[in-house]
Amino acid sequence: MVLTSCLRNIGVTEKLLKTKKLIKCPKCNFEFDLMYSRAIACQGCRYAILGCDAARCPKCDHEFPLKQTGLAKTKESSKELADYMSKIVADYIKSFGENPSR
Repeated sequence: MVLTSCLRNIGVTEKLLKTKKLIKCPKCNFEFDLMYSRAIACQGCRYAILGCDAARCPKCDHEFPLKQTGLAKTKESSKELADYMSKIVADYIKSFGENPSR
């Protein structure tokens, strides 16, 4: 997907597009995107909102470094992408997470 001016105007960023690219689990070959992985496979893991720089397969639970996915070339870019996804997950939990008053 290309980041067009229309997408940019509604708040889509390059980092968001990276989290939606399909990656393949090196263990079971299941294809998934990083955001799906964070939402499903990493649910309940405290590191999901603390900048974990690993991807976890939603099918077989194999965990591997973001750098191995090809989406991050350096340790710094891997950490940056991990922090970005963690912020999205943390914001979601803050907005829609368990709350006794809901």
